[in-house]
Amino acid sequence: MDSAVGTDGLLKLLEYYYKLGFRGFLVSGGFNADGYLPLGSEHLSTLREFKRGKEVFLSVHSGLMPRELLDRAMEVFDLVDFEVPPSDRYVKEGRGLRRTCGDYLSLLSYVVNEYGEDRVAPHVVIGSSLSTAEEDLNIVEEVGRVTSRLVVLLVAMGSTPPEVSRVVAPFEVARRYFKEVALGCMRPRSLGKVFEELVLEGYVDRVVNPSRRLMGELPAELYGSCCSLPVASLGTFRLGLGQGRGLG
Repeated sequence: MDSAVGTDGLLKLLEYYYKLGFRGFLVSGGFNADGYLPLGSEHLSTLREFKRGKEVFLSVHSGLMPRELLDRAMEVFDLVDFEVPPSDRYVKEGRGLRRTCGDYLSLLSYVVNEYGEDRVAPHVVIGSSLSTAEEDLNIVEEVGRVTSRLVVLLVAMGSTPPEVSRVVAPFEVARRYFKEVALGCMRPRSLGKVFEELVLEGYVDRVVNPSRRLMGELPAELYGSCCSLPVASLGTFRLGLGQGRGLG
């Protein structure tokens, strides 16, 4: 991920990658003390200027943006990649915020109701030492009651990976609630075989950086994009068909 200083730097960076052929851009950065990306009107104007006349896809890590700012951001961005924490303890100790999971669910519900499911992709962290197995399952269910398009599951990284059961169970629950389940980019490599089995058993529809084994076993469409994009927007980023041997 590249950084940009000021609006001029942001525009130059976007134009640079656009000329190289890139058509999708994720805007992220450090959140403020209130837990959101502090985009100013000058940033949104720059992004709007860059987007004008181009077929590009812009997404954002918003955090807990105030609704007024989020509404203005939604005029520019095509998608919000929205983290939903697994527990209040995770919010307090992991994010340093005096907020609750309910605050995140409330904002997620607002985006879905005002802009539709295709405009937001919830990312749920599982297996954290700051949440329990029960809390992991509960938050997946809670998110599934708000939106059913897609969920991105992220597995907590640490010196000791979570137990296999803590990883598998949330995917089983997600399969019941969501049309598509994505295995996100944050996951411990030591559990690679567990993730492969989840995919092969049908609990996962999208995988970031699939293993060689999966590429060999499963014929699948390959895309050069974030795993959270709605189906209607994926065509621009299609790379081709991975030639797997199949499972029969």
